[in-house]
Amino acid sequence: MRIEEALSKSSLPDILEGGLDIVFVGINPGRYSDKLGHYYAQPRNRFWPLLFESGILPRALKPQEDWKLPRFRLGLTDVVQRATAGSSDLSMKELRMGGEILRQKVLFYRPRILCFNGLTAYRALFKKESPPGLQASKIGNTALFAIPSTSPRNARYSKIQLLRYFSALQDFRKMQLK
Repeated sequence: MRIEEALSKSSLPDILEGGLDIVFVGINPGRYSDKLGHYYAQPRNRFWPLLFESGILPRALKPQEDWKLPRFRLGLTDVVQRATAGSSDLSMKELRMGGEILRQKVLFYRPRILCFNGLTAYRALFKKESPPGLQASKIGNTALFAIPSTSPRNARYSKIQLLRYFSALQDFRKMQLK
């Protein structure tokens, strides 16, 4: 299969619309999420609990409720739509093409904040080593924020450390709404 064909076969549909506060972007769907058809569906993934615990969501949601996120002014997408066992299975060409598609989506939907769930995705697209948090780069008027991956494979960051980044994202969101 050609890369262009693989990129056009979305395993998980984008959850995007205009006027969102935050769009979360992963590097690509994992096989488990792809199989279930919902973002961050792996039960050990810390994404959904952290959204609630940080105050980004007013109530806890399950992966099967990902379609409800626009009600809370949140969205979801991936740099590369192709599901893999791990991001190391992605080629640089896929990442470059996916990055350009992502840029076009951001310019079209214009969320206030684009939050990369994983430093690998941010670094692959912007070719910068950067710590988590608010980034100096922007896409149009959209601020960029990067958090360490919530994947259970990312044992480098504890849930408490991740919660600090999610809470900082929520604080930044509140500042943007003033």
